[in-house]
Amino acid sequence: MKPRIISQTRRDFMEKSLVGMIGLSAFPYLANGKDIDNNSANASAMTDDDNTLKIALICQSYFRLSHADVIGTKFFVGFPTDDGMLSPKVKITSMFLEQTGPKDIGVRIAKMNDIEIYPTVADALMMGEEKLAVDGIIYIGEHGDYPYNRLGQKLYPRMHYLEQIFRVFDASNKSVPVFSDKALSYSWLDTMWIYNRARELNVPMMAGSSAPYWWRNPNLVHPLGTKISDAVAIGYASLDAYGFHVVEILQCMVERRAGGETGVSMVEGLRGRQVWDALDSGKISQDLVDSACDTIKSKADGSMRELVKDPSAVVVHYNDGTRGACLMLDEYVNRGWAYAAIADGKTVATEFVYDQTTPVYAAFSYLDLNIQELLVNGKPPVPIERNVLTSCVIDLAIRSAHEGEAKETPFLNINYNVEDYHSIRPSLTGPRGQSLGPWPPKGYEFVIPDRFKNK
Repeated sequence: MKPRIISQTRRDFMEKSLVGMIGLSAFPYLANGKDIDNNSANASAMTDDDNTLKIALICQSYFRLSHADVIGTKFFVGFPTDDGMLSPKVKITSMFLEQTGPKDIGVRIAKMNDIEIYPTVADALMMGEEKLAVDGIIYIGEHGDYPYNRLGQKLYPRMHYLEQIFRVFDASNKSVPVFSDKALSYSWLDTMWIYNRARELNVPMMAGSSAPYWWRNPNLVHPLGTKISDAVAIGYASLDAYGFHVVEILQCMVERRAGGETGVSMVEGLRGRQVWDALDSGKISQDLVDSACDTIKSKADGSMRELVKDPSAVVVHYNDGTRGACLMLDEYVNRGWAYAAIADGKTVATEFVYDQTTPVYAAFSYLDLNIQELLVNGKPPVPIERNVLTSCVIDLAIRSAHEGEAKETPFLNINYNVEDYHSIRPSLTGPRGQSLGPWPPKGYEFVIPDRFKNK
């Protein structure tokens, strides 16, 4: 199938509506909840074998180890976790797949499960009916052949697809739960439109990556109401490629602070020498960066500043005065991830453990279990506002670094509280048991990449 380049047809509308969006986001969309950090907390949702809920899987590209694979395939065969293989309690009954090619496995998996791949998103949602005919939607907007913009951002058409989904909801006078993979959009303007449109249609919505559900070593969870004055998150690669994950690690931790989330007033993106200058001036805490990096088992020996050829960073100014920062330190952390903070006056730190040594990619099982909670219960296990902030912050950081100036963000005066939210996360410090394999179940051996076949 020939890839299509999607234009953002609502750009003029959003620019004209900017003042309106700022006004909407200035009024808190309050959400209250508690984080639950072990699997037993939601056992009923994970052990029920009733596969009656009909789910549409909307994908842009589906190949081995793509997000459509590591997320979607598990909904067909089961979720490998530290506690064993868990059966899905929802059933994918329709698919839309935009791009196929020699590496595609989505068509084969659909045929194996007697699932029709529909020609449009609307058709996949209506399944031959005149209105919405599914109980929930999983949208995987990662991967695919798309151009890059002037800022080096890949132009994933996430708003384009979410708008199509919302259009079916509007025409059907009904909304069902929607999960959207990773950032809501590469553009903060699109992100705000998606957020406000979902609120208008009362869509139970969850978005994000697997990062908040990775193992943590040590197993650090801030108690609700912790006083956090300063926090950093560490990762690698470019701000566009993996910066979202690092900002999400930061946000999923600091949102538990005293007073809840108060929103973001300004974002700064730094590159090269600017990162070291920020550490030298105290804008970013060198002590916290060191504490976070020291938890990473793969960290290289030697000097951070001598090893890292092209550092980048995001500085987040929260409305309540909390200081946040994210650093991309490729050669030093060697594909590692970490977090550190001053919490109740003490330094705490943890490694975020993401296992890529086996083809299981079990971190996505825990993301899937949270997606399933959304689909089954109709309530997001984490607030969508977390994703609004992370999506906007990473876009604004990229813009700031490109233009050489900080970005003020009055439209991110978004307050929320996680007191009444319940998410599923591994309680161990690293993958064990079924999380390490064997994988995949019989009949799905073709999903294993060649590099894993001799292990």
